[in-house]
Amino acid sequence: MVCTRNDWTAELFGRGAALVGVLLLVVASLVFAQESAQASRLHDMLTAEESAWLAEHPTITVAQDPGWPPIEFTDEHGEPSGMTLDYLQLLEQRLGVQFVPVTGLNWQEAFQKLKAWEIDLTPSVAATPEREFFWAFTKPYMEIPIVMVTQTDVAYIRDMSELDGKRVAVVENYAVFDWIPNDYPDIDLVPVQDVQEGLQRLQQGEVFAYIENMLVVGHYLTKLQLSTTLKIAGTTPYVNAQSMAVRKDWEILAGILDKALATIGQDERDAIYRRWLPVRYEYGVDYTRVWQAAVVVALVLVALVFWILVLQREIGRRKRAESASAESERRFTQLFEFAPLPMGIVNASGELVAVNHRWEAVFGYTLREVRTVGRWYELAFPDAEYRRMIQQEGMTFPTTGRTKYNDYQITCKNGDVKSMEITGTNFGDEILTVFFDVTERKAAENEHRRLLLEADEARRIVLGALEDQQKTRESLVASNATLHAAIDSMTDAVFVSDTDANFVLFNQAFITYHRFADEAECKKTLAEYPAIFDIYLPDGTLAPLERWAVPRALAGESVTHAEYTLRRKDTGESWIGSYSFSPIRDQHQAIVGSVVVCRDITESKKVSERLLYQRNHDYLTDVYNRGYLERALERLDGPEHLPVSIIIADTNGLKLVNDSFGHEAGDKFLRRTAELLTSVARDGDIVARYGGDEFVLLLPHTNGTESERIMREIESLIKNVRVDSFQLTISFGYQTRESMEDDFASVFQRAEDMMYRHKLYESSSAKNKTIGLVINSLFAKSDRESQHSKRVSELSEAIAIKMGFPSAEVNRIRVAGLMHDIGKIGIPEHILNKTSALTSQEWEEMRRHPETGYRILATASEFIDISTIILEHHERWDGLGYPRGLAGEAISIQARIIHVADAFDAMTSERSYKRPMEIAAAIQEIRDCAGTHFDPEVVKFFESTWYQS
Repeated sequence: MVCTRNDWTAELFGRGAALVGVLLLVVASLVFAQESAQASRLHDMLTAEESAWLAEHPTITVAQDPGWPPIEFTDEHGEPSGMTLDYLQLLEQRLGVQFVPVTGLNWQEAFQKLKAWEIDLTPSVAATPEREFFWAFTKPYMEIPIVMVTQTDVAYIRDMSELDGKRVAVVENYAVFDWIPNDYPDIDLVPVQDVQEGLQRLQQGEVFAYIENMLVVGHYLTKLQLSTTLKIAGTTPYVNAQSMAVRKDWEILAGILDKALATIGQDERDAIYRRWLPVRYEYGVDYTRVWQAAVVVALVLVALVFWILVLQREIGRRKRAESASAESERRFTQLFEFAPLPMGIVNASGELVAVNHRWEAVFGYTLREVRTVGRWYELAFPDAEYRRMIQQEGMTFPTTGRTKYNDYQITCKNGDVKSMEITGTNFGDEILTVFFDVTERKAAENEHRRLLLEADEARRIVLGALEDQQKTRESLVASNATLHAAIDSMTDAVFVSDTDANFVLFNQAFITYHRFADEAECKKTLAEYPAIFDIYLPDGTLAPLERWAVPRALAGESVTHAEYTLRRKDTGESWIGSYSFSPIRDQHQAIVGSVVVCRDITESKKVSERLLYQRNHDYLTDVYNRGYLERALERLDGPEHLPVSIIIADTNGLKLVNDSFGHEAGDKFLRRTAELLTSVARDGDIVARYGGDEFVLLLPHTNGTESERIMREIESLIKNVRVDSFQLTISFGYQTRESMEDDFASVFQRAEDMMYRHKLYESSSAKNKTIGLVINSLFAKSDRESQHSKRVSELSEAIAIKMGFPSAEVNRIRVAGLMHDIGKIGIPEHILNKTSALTSQEWEEMRRHPETGYRILATASEFIDISTIILEHHERWDGLGYPRGLAGEAISIQARIIHVADAFDAMTSERSYKRPMEIAAAIQEIRDCAGTHFDPEVVKFFESTWYQS
């Protein structure tokens, strides 16, 4: 034993107490400094907008799960408690706001109020796609494994798929309650109100397993003393990545909370975990007051060292997070650009900030063409009524992050209409929108599902009734009544046979389907039907009796959607039926009969065939279209089809015919070309319209010599083909693929090059002939125009001679004068020959003839030099003419001459709606308009020419 003086003891005690006080003050100062530093750091992180928002919202209502300890729960006094409350208290200190708890609700009640935005925040939930419609989430700040709990006699569960078909309890409206049906649809989920109910139902054997996070399970197994009867039997692939969730219209608060949570250090998080973990530690050390003070000093030093290490670790974590973020952004960019689906990104202002390559390829629009959602609506939905409906639904590049999985008919740039399913996903401050083409898939799925359901329903009804028949004679009567009522209400024909193919049951639709007048006309055994019907298989061959539906079902076949074509021998009427059939078996699986369900699908078959035909054929010419041709080239891309020849045919002068006589005449050209090519095509050859005036003849197993012979045959036939007095001319090119080293793309290109070379030689001559026919057709339509054009030609020639033009130029002006109104070929005869004054609308149509004439003549090399004269012959010297408003010497001298001659003849000629002017008066009118309408110099020569003549 060590003894000391009494006064020493008191002195040591006093000094130790003073030292402890100083050290506690140091610790408190460090804690306060840390809190101040964290608050200052958070203040620097918040934007001005975020700080202002906090000032406007000093109180925020909060709802916690009252039964989820230790994470969050209500204590024995009815007050919120748990780990999330500790986090909220730290956030209150940092943000300067007050979180007001809403108590007295279970989780399901709280969930509904949170969902309706009646409560502002809940501190511990997992983010799911369903919840993102009404909540905004922080980043996860707690991650807790989710485990499977079973009774102790259950072996270890390796995978959740072992729970398929078993009853598994999960708290309703927890995130895992949304996840499991998507990932494991065969698990039989049992919703419970809270954790205690789930564990109690598990203990009582009502469910096979209960799924919950590990912290909550550990708490309750200890609290309720269930560890002897229940155990953790395995882990799930899920983790409770717990986030704070706020109402969707307060997304700014989610960002503020993220920044505040980032300031909570690892030591503070560890302290929260240690406080609520079920393990407790006790210390039994007996030191003197002096040693106690020393320990406090040591703890302070250790805390300082620990704080430095935490800071270093936080810096490292931030660097790794930044690196991971950059890598994630790079991967997203690659995924976005090269994704096989059309994708676009829209910002909060409704601007389209990016689209991927597939988006441009599918829709045809570039980012430059579609800068906003509003512009997208105009292009993708040109029909105003449909566009208004879409805008009311708020779909297609949504700006709220909420989407519906509906079908939308989107019009592409090339005019195609695609059925798309559209989904939008929040991507930070932007929306990622993805388009899925679902037209064919959904149609096929719906049809397949409908047929399966109908067949299953029919079999279920019939088999159920037949099983009831076998019980007792009394139940047989009741079953028959039920069966007859059920099948008679069906629109499909239903009939049941015994093993001898005698029909023991059929409905009214069966009578209608087989075109019987009434039930008395129906034959009761299958053996009688071959005398009434011929039945054909889908390939057109006559089906023997053993291939009919009833014998196949009695042989044990179960088939859905088998097709037969029926023809009544007495009337010749035929139709197509879709059959589903199956054997009927007794309790020993012996076949005791058959059941057949069928329907008349003749009309739907015709519709399908018509749609398929329209998909593969050109609507105008009735030959195959470009899409079919490209698919045919893929089918023929094999050595067994070689050699394959390609002939490309291009009609000459189509644009000229369209401009001169309208598109109806051009359509006749195209249809006649298609008929000609089809007439020489052999079995197996493919004739397709490849472009506007271009056709392709695809010839499998055809070498170059044979393809040239076919081309010459077509050229020979063309010489005798005329369309509305026009000679049809076609330019050809052909090439042959003789080996797999060559490819169709290069063969096609070579054939096209040959065709264009021929077109250079042939097209000009054909166009010149066509223009001659155009001017003759105009003169045939209106004798007045014919005489007018000849007089203008003669007067223009005389003026040109007087002005001293060389003979070649005089001849050019003469021809231009003759053709100056060639553009009137496109004007209806009732306007050209109208006996009264033209209306303003008719004048507008008449004023277009210079441009039409220019387009007609510019297509032919022989007349291209006078096409500009025709375009300008109604321009005025003062710039007030048409169509381009040229003035002065910007108008060609030839056009100025024709303008004077044209005006003079118009004034002095007989018109049905006006009397001709006197010659002298007309000359005076020309003279008065010199310098405004007409070139003054040309007017002088006109006067001298007229008076001389």
